[in-house]
Amino acid sequence: MSRDETPFAIGRLCAVGAIAAALAACAKPEIAFNAHANFSAIRRVAVATFDGPNGGVAADLMTQDLLRHGADVVERQRLDAVLQEQNLAQQNILNPATIKKVGKILGVDAIFVGTVATSVPSQSFIVTSGGRHSYAPGNVTPVSGSDIYSQGGVIGLPDSQIVTSAAEASLISRMVDVETGSILWSGRMNYQGLDIQTTMADITESLVQSMIPLWPALHK
Repeated sequence: MSRDETPFAIGRLCAVGAIAAALAACAKPEIAFNAHANFSAIRRVAVATFDGPNGGVAADLMTQDLLRHGADVVERQRLDAVLQEQNLAQQNILNPATIKKVGKILGVDAIFVGTVATSVPSQSFIVTSGGRHSYAPGNVTPVSGSDIYSQGGVIGLPDSQIVTSAAEASLISRMVDVETGSILWSGRMNYQGLDIQTTMADITESLVQSMIPLWPALHK
């Protein structure tokens, strides 16, 4: 590790509150939607378990945010039960025939599906230099691709401190019309936060917020 990469020397080493505020200020979802879709006709929805690691957590957080903003959401376990009963669990839920059948059984107008593309937990390291003004090589495992912040010094270990890499998550979600199988809305977002659950929660909240101008069922 070069001197420039040593956590004592880099500007990315900052307080927890500061890094969280900086990340929140610049992170926004990328969205696309069907300009011809009649979102006012969408009254009841379901949220399928997301593909990928922690997919159940992502779906539960999406459900919670939709409910908080006024959506009528079917319990996810009901959707899973229908998929099992109809022997559809192993099939692509985006298949128009599948999604129409499930929608009719559950009485929903649209189904949210999604993917957890990235799920990297935060990690902590003890960083020790050879002295206050010395930067000994090889004293920390590199943290690539993540912002890091200091948690302070280590008692009994001079010239040492604990640094933690930010957790990172990337979610992709789509709202699918059960009658036509058409994608009404799609959003994706990558975000870094203090841990996986809060990072995913920030993403799902941002995704739901992006639908408020489009979907009358939602409120701020």
